[in-house]
Amino acid sequence: MKETTLTLGALLNHPEVTPFLREDDAEAITSRMEKRDEAPKDPIYIRILSGVGAWFASLFLIGFLGVSRIITDDAGAIVTGVILLATAVFLAKKCTSTFPSQLSLAFAFAGNVMVVGGLMDVLIHSHSSGKELLVLLLSHAVVCTTIYILYPSAVYRFMAPLAFVIIATLWVSFEVKDFWVMNILVAGEMILLGVLLLHTRRSAFIQPLLRSAATMLPATLFFMNLTQGSMLDWHLWRAIPHNAMIPSSIMLAGGVIYLLSRLTGGPQQFRQPWLIVAMVATLLLGFFTTPGVLVAVGLLIAGYAFGDRALTVLAYFFLPCFLVVFYYAMNVSLAQKSGMIAGSGLILLLVRFLIQRYSTKEVEA
Repeated sequence: MKETTLTLGALLNHPEVTPFLREDDAEAITSRMEKRDEAPKDPIYIRILSGVGAWFASLFLIGFLGVSRIITDDAGAIVTGVILLATAVFLAKKCTSTFPSQLSLAFAFAGNVMVVGGLMDVLIHSHSSGKELLVLLLSHAVVCTTIYILYPSAVYRFMAPLAFVIIATLWVSFEVKDFWVMNILVAGEMILLGVLLLHTRRSAFIQPLLRSAATMLPATLFFMNLTQGSMLDWHLWRAIPHNAMIPSSIMLAGGVIYLLSRLTGGPQQFRQPWLIVAMVATLLLGFFTTPGVLVAVGLLIAGYAFGDRALTVLAYFFLPCFLVVFYYAMNVSLAQKSGMIAGSGLILLLVRFLIQRYSTKEVEA
């Protein structure tokens, strides 16, 4: 009998296999198998250290160019920055060894800072002052978008969008001074993360932006938690309305429910008792705790569902941070706080018991 070799695509589309696959399973399996064939990358901590080292190297390079009087005006800074960015793109595409990659990353950071700084000075001098952070935000958005497309470095593609959100947060805090605008920023970050997580393919072009979005959303919420109460006496906002985090809580509760529905096969699965319990628990978390807990739970679900260890690590890092801030911010006695924590633990144990009992009955049936 003649032996035939099935490709992965043919196997997944085989009539005897397709009934056992959900809508997105074939794409997820194909993506997972493609990852196994990719060349091994450096560990995540090595890439983090590379980014930090390249950032400091770029600062020293900018300092040298300034002290040596090679750059004397804004036009010189822009031209030099463009040259450094072009050199970084050339090195990244032509050289694959460690040192040229590190050098190109340092050039990319230095060029980004110089071009953004030069554009910022030109625009501020030609217009009225008082909008420095807005000009910085728009300048970085233009440069970041352009270089993200041209420069194939995962470290740059992670850090540049993160820097954009940091600048946006500073702009809202020091120039807009309206806490409600932070909820709009959270909405934008949540939509970006949802689109990248559920509606795009995990390519080398998208993956750094996805992890940057997964970092910036909880970080923004953590900043909001720290500055809305009396934990830090910063006085950034003109006025903080009562229940200022409610819009973010509602949006994020809806986002987590949408994530659950996508991962479980769509709205038709809402009749499942365990899913109803999960959605009710999500709504309660959204209204009675800080919205950051919802983000941490969502990242934890996504991390396990897609096998993404980075999302899981972010969830385990931010979850205790949000719980500590929420515990500190509660204006009740220590006895009441202890009772609330103990009661929450008992409720979670009860939910776990009910889900396990239902699952056992379903298997026996």
